[in-house]
Amino acid sequence: MDPMTKPDTKVVERIAAEARRRSGAQREAFLEDTCGTDADLRQHVEKLLSPSPEGTLALAQTHGAGGTSSPHSVQPRNRRSRLLSTTNIIVHVWASRVYRSIAIATFVALIVLLGLGSRYMVWNELRKLRQEEFEALLTAEVQALTLWIDSCKTQAEMVARDPEVVAAIDSMLKKHAELKGNYSSAAIEPELAVIDEHLPEFSKSDEEAKAFVQKNDPLSIDVYSSNSPNKKLRTGTITEDDEAAFVIADTSGFILASNQKARIGRKIGQELHPQVALDILNGTTGFIPPMQPDSNSQNTSSSGTVSYVWAYAPIREESEPPKAMLGLGYLSVGNFTRALTNIRTGTTGEAYAFNEKGRMLTESRFTKDLWKRQLLADGKPTRTHLTLSPARGPSHPAGPSQHLTRLVTMARDREPDQENFGIILEPYVGYAGHDVVGAWQWLDDYHFGVAYETAAHEAFRPFIYISIGQYVLLGLIATFAGITYYAANSMVFMRRSIGDNMVVGPYVLLRKIGEGGMGQVYLARHQMLKRPTAVKLVRPDKTDPKIIKRFEREVQLSSQLKHPNTVEIYDYGKTPENIFYYAMEYLDGVTLEELVRQNGWQPVPRVLFVMRQVAASLREAHSRGLIHRDIKPLNIMLCRVGGEYDVAKVLDFGLVKNLSADPTATVVTRTTEISGTPMYIPPERVKNPTQADPRVDIYALGATAFFMLTGRTIYLASSPVDVLVQIVTQPVPTVQEAADRIIPAQLQDLLNRCLAKAPDQRPQTAEEVLLEVEAMLAEYPWSTKEAKDWWENHVPPNTLSAWAERENPA
Repeated sequence: MDPMTKPDTKVVERIAAEARRRSGAQREAFLEDTCGTDADLRQHVEKLLSPSPEGTLALAQTHGAGGTSSPHSVQPRNRRSRLLSTTNIIVHVWASRVYRSIAIATFVALIVLLGLGSRYMVWNELRKLRQEEFEALLTAEVQALTLWIDSCKTQAEMVARDPEVVAAIDSMLKKHAELKGNYSSAAIEPELAVIDEHLPEFSKSDEEAKAFVQKNDPLSIDVYSSNSPNKKLRTGTITEDDEAAFVIADTSGFILASNQKARIGRKIGQELHPQVALDILNGTTGFIPPMQPDSNSQNTSSSGTVSYVWAYAPIREESEPPKAMLGLGYLSVGNFTRALTNIRTGTTGEAYAFNEKGRMLTESRFTKDLWKRQLLADGKPTRTHLTLSPARGPSHPAGPSQHLTRLVTMARDREPDQENFGIILEPYVGYAGHDVVGAWQWLDDYHFGVAYETAAHEAFRPFIYISIGQYVLLGLIATFAGITYYAANSMVFMRRSIGDNMVVGPYVLLRKIGEGGMGQVYLARHQMLKRPTAVKLVRPDKTDPKIIKRFEREVQLSSQLKHPNTVEIYDYGKTPENIFYYAMEYLDGVTLEELVRQNGWQPVPRVLFVMRQVAASLREAHSRGLIHRDIKPLNIMLCRVGGEYDVAKVLDFGLVKNLSADPTATVVTRTTEISGTPMYIPPERVKNPTQADPRVDIYALGATAFFMLTGRTIYLASSPVDVLVQIVTQPVPTVQEAADRIIPAQLQDLLNRCLAKAPDQRPQTAEEVLLEVEAMLAEYPWSTKEAKDWWENHVPPNTLSAWAERENPA
């Protein structure tokens, strides 16, 4: 070995383990032969061979394996160092009522501020998203609608400039001037033929117009695909044949020509908006949205009144004032209505048009609902008939002084210098009676507005879900805070009391020496007997009635075990603060796990000596119907008791399933829980965790003996799950193979049977194992002198008494 190279740890440990088996001159000779001139290797080996000055004191509690010291080892410490500095700060701060109140108030304030702040931020962000969404939806629909309107105006203007059309209109004006009251359609047949030739698509008859309305009425069709559960928009919902009528009138409103010949020679009624006359006089084109027809109008259908939207243009010679007007009529249920019904979103979102009087110009999404609630006459469409007033009563009357919805009022009553666009995110009552939010845009050039509305609860539904999540989170935080508060109080009480030697029943707690999943373990002293005792306090959060009842039953059963190789249970009870505890024998010794990890495999006589004691302990337990379920090296200790050496003590009888402090003591499956440590669980318990009989402990005893003889576990795997798989599927290696040394055939045969995968092939009782081991001990004895020599070389005597004297001076 190169002196400059750091010795391999495994080599050092192996040499030290072999050296421990020798003493005096034999050890010195062995080290000389093995280490030679390698001073660094010799130094590392001797460092491992140096005995601990204070020894190891351990109690009945499991801990991690390896070269680390036991969490139960008692190292003498100054009384001032019992509590960590951090814990001291917590104790002193939390023990003060003023500081505690300040801490609680601060925590509550932070939680409230966190909740309010997060809600405010989420609400603001959601409002911004909705504002952007409403603006985008409305802008897109208005652009599409205005493009269509502009195309209608362009068409009207092109027809109005056609020379043949202008010539025909001039002829009709002359005939009107000549015929006056005798002017009729018969007098202008040639002129009408020219107009019909240029406007064939605008010459629908009344029957054709009614048929178009029936086919395209939003009340009879759904703009969503009825076969799609996801409500996708149907393609092809925009119609291209909604052209229906034309009208030509002079500047006084006298109808010179129309596709409806009955109207020729009459005056234009309310269709002639005041703005129309102004536009004609100024020579500009324009657009008229749908209007409620005259009461005497005959243009009705079964689905509602036939209404039109009009694009108009003046008839004039260049540089001359207008002499007539041309109007092209489009059925309002066509592109005008469809352009807005296509924007229906979710279950309540819709877009609609409205005029200055607050009347809806397109069809509502809720028409049938309005009929049911008697807010609109049965069978009547909402277009041009519904006044957009907040629905609050059984009737929905219209009138010029009618109070309109907030959105319509804002759009209609805005000042001229104000923007023609607005978004309302504060809920208001809509025309259908729902609390809604929406956006609007007023089209000054066309004298109507466009709105988008949706139910407030639908628009802000994500906020509702987020609020529920926040409430749940705050509830969890509050619960955690309550648990923390309770635990902190308990910790302060425990720490402060322990510092003052808190009394638990007849025991004075001296010092915490361990902590597990179920509670804390303290070295204690009986007030009268002055006997060192291990007292385990069950954590308050583990005081479920079912757990305590089982705990009590198992302690009672365990306390009945009197065998000297079983750890003795002294007492059980609870403090006035309802902290449950039990007291047990405090042991001066090392676990088999520590023994093998630190010293390597053990000689056959010592293994047999330990097996006999453990089997005797199990014999008594099994006879009382108590199964350990977690026999393993960590739960077996070798101790010094009353001048005897290598006295084995079986720990945690009956308490393993609920109170094991070993973090690897439980393997959880998908259906149930397996109590025990994977390396020492028999195959039948892997397959059926509820199965447990004495043969389970016999298997674990065999696995423990295998560990002592070989210095390794039966199966080598990287995870507990892999170990369980190997236990069920892989054969058990022989001790001879694993130990690479000679093992008596009788012992090999016994271990083979103890580790058999079928329970029926194992020794059926601990008595059988005990008898076979005793027979082998006669051939391979472990003498008292051998045991004593080991203890004197590795653990100084009187460790327990020396510690107790320093801890409790007379």
